[in-house]
Amino acid sequence: MPISPCREIPGAPQRSSPPQSSSSTVRTPASSTTTTSPFQKTNFPPRKHDTSSGDAGSSHRPELLYAATISDHIKVKFDQGFEVREVMTGFESRWVHLGNIAGQVTSRGLKKLLAAYQVETLNVPEPSEKPVTVKVQFASTAEAMKAVADLHGAEFMHRNITAKLAINNSVRGNTVITDTDVQVAWECPQRVGYAGYATLKEAKVVIDAVNGFPMDYSVVSATLYDGVPAVGAYNVMFKQLPANTTEADLRKLGDAESIMLGRPNYLSLDRATKFIRSKLEECGIITTFDILPPPHRDGMVKAWARFTSPAEARSAQEYLDGRHPSSIGLSTLSCRHVVSISHVLTRSSYTKMREDLTWLRWSWQRRFGHSVAITEKGNTRGFDDSPVYIRLSSEQAGLLSRLKYEFEQLLNGETVTFDKKPAWDDFFRGPAGHAFIDQLHRQYPGIQIQVQGTRRVLSLWGPIVMRHRARHDIIRKVMDLKLQQFWHIPLAGKVLGVFVSADLTTLQDALGPGNCFLDYGKRSLIVRGNESAFRVACEAVQAAQSRQGDDARSSDVICPVCFNEVVVPTSLECGHKWCRTCLTGYLTSAVDNKMFPLRCLGDEATCTRCIPLSLARKLLPAADFNAVIEAAFWSYAHNRPDEFYHCPTPNCTQVYRSAPPNAVLQCPSCLVRICPACHIESHDGLTCEERDAAEDKLFKEWTSNHDVKSCPGCKAPIERSEGCNHMTCIRCQTHICWECLATFPKGAGIYDHMRAMHGSIGI
Repeated sequence: MPISPCREIPGAPQRSSPPQSSSSTVRTPASSTTTTSPFQKTNFPPRKHDTSSGDAGSSHRPELLYAATISDHIKVKFDQGFEVREVMTGFESRWVHLGNIAGQVTSRGLKKLLAAYQVETLNVPEPSEKPVTVKVQFASTAEAMKAVADLHGAEFMHRNITAKLAINNSVRGNTVITDTDVQVAWECPQRVGYAGYATLKEAKVVIDAVNGFPMDYSVVSATLYDGVPAVGAYNVMFKQLPANTTEADLRKLGDAESIMLGRPNYLSLDRATKFIRSKLEECGIITTFDILPPPHRDGMVKAWARFTSPAEARSAQEYLDGRHPSSIGLSTLSCRHVVSISHVLTRSSYTKMREDLTWLRWSWQRRFGHSVAITEKGNTRGFDDSPVYIRLSSEQAGLLSRLKYEFEQLLNGETVTFDKKPAWDDFFRGPAGHAFIDQLHRQYPGIQIQVQGTRRVLSLWGPIVMRHRARHDIIRKVMDLKLQQFWHIPLAGKVLGVFVSADLTTLQDALGPGNCFLDYGKRSLIVRGNESAFRVACEAVQAAQSRQGDDARSSDVICPVCFNEVVVPTSLECGHKWCRTCLTGYLTSAVDNKMFPLRCLGDEATCTRCIPLSLARKLLPAADFNAVIEAAFWSYAHNRPDEFYHCPTPNCTQVYRSAPPNAVLQCPSCLVRICPACHIESHDGLTCEERDAAEDKLFKEWTSNHDVKSCPGCKAPIERSEGCNHMTCIRCQTHICWECLATFPKGAGIYDHMRAMHGSIGI
């Protein structure tokens, strides 16, 4: 995660000049001391300053706040001790784009529309015959979000306008949503053929060989039939034969007694295609026209035409759908306006979800027929490393929204959540957590679990039923960890300084980093676990105490970390002196300890003065200083789970604050649109309640077609593949009657029950 440091910004409130673009930036002209800040003005409490001499005390002015950009878009101000003072996420913008505004709108009309808000800048475009977009800068990000929630979809000058927050990023991503397409379908040039065979065996051999066989541009089908024309003892009818098929072509398939060919519906596919395209062009400007390559299954040619506007696409449907032009043999032409979502997948991503994609297509076509479509193009067979193109399409926006949600659950993986918050514990960072994840990988083949320690989330990919089971195990583990006991061991005097160095690292290696950490404020060691872990920690503290004798040396020459005479002394503002290496180690250890702000440990860790950032920058290499900056911010964000939320896209490091329920946020990094009420990807066209129902639809659909039930003991899903009705849950070891889900401790009496109540044991 790159960090972009900016010049230091005075801590006193400043008047900020409005930015000159829609994205907020920190400007630092080399020839001027004036600083443009994207942060709202904040009155900080006055900070005391010690004028004592030393490395950090050479200046008599208060230290300036340090401004840095984390993960490209999160702007943060840090005070002494790496204490976070202000945060501006990449989601927060004062600029709003109002779309679908009438081209003849006036400044006066817009000011009336925006009268309820504090507006700083209003960019009114030149009059136009077409709808225009108006850019508005509000006084604050909160005001901008409120305007978006209020105005999006509102009627203004007889139009329903759109309102979107501006984002600070260029467009990049693998998904495109289009509502200007039409799907066109018509019969390819074809004819029907009949052949008679002397024996039923000969006829069946030909049928087996021909069914699904591609001839030229068409896929042929063959069936036995009774009726006219009767051309042999056993008659076979061939459908979707290419228009230029001859009797000689059919005789190559088998020794037919007699053959008859029907008249083709028409002869030239090229001529038919040119005619259809010309009719589409009468409805508007076509930017692309793509025909699915042959062979054409079911005897139908399918093409996609893209117009420049949804209105043109709707006009094409009204004009052409259901017509019977002579150029296609008076057969029916289908022309439907569809909304489509196109995804570009890497070969590895496609391979990972191919099985689920096949099942998803079958599930949706079974439920909704041809009203939805999932098509694949490109490198589907894996000949090279080129991408695969997936298109989801439907005539109904609501159906497409649901299909998109289910598809992207498979594509992007799901964040394991509990009570709508990421299910997480620092246990997953350590060796024991890695072993637990490895065990799940072995137990549930096909899944992939990613531990994202910085974001403190777990992400899941793989087949839906295996994902569901792994998610259940992870949530259960997190709940078990939350129930473990916390032990507080006080660290008197110099022992606290000792634990900042090697002792804490050694103890964390033994118990796990998330199970052992220091609370500097309470001067204690926090241990999570059972009594055995508590005893191990107590022994470590006692060992540290035994190494520290009664040292009567003056504290002004003793390092508060190593408790020896300072070597290469570094003085702080408070007057305490540290060994240079000890202070450097203290600063870098904060990356793992994450206990901020960083304070002096003098006077037996009772000193309250924070470590100046100017001194930290002198002592640490740039990479180490940035690592501490990053750790300080993430510690701040993770300690405020009700204020900051992670972008739901796996591997995206952006965070955002809550917004009005009707608002839709857009990530400045991955460009995903987010529902601030559900804290997941925006479910366009669905309410939050409908989204909750859709979340489990895939799993419920799967269970309805398989022998799956929930264990009455632990509620985990169980599938019976074979054997009798006596089932034992592998997770909680409950003995279950599969027919009625009755439970039997240690299995006692279950077979008598099955015979008495169900007539058999189910074999």
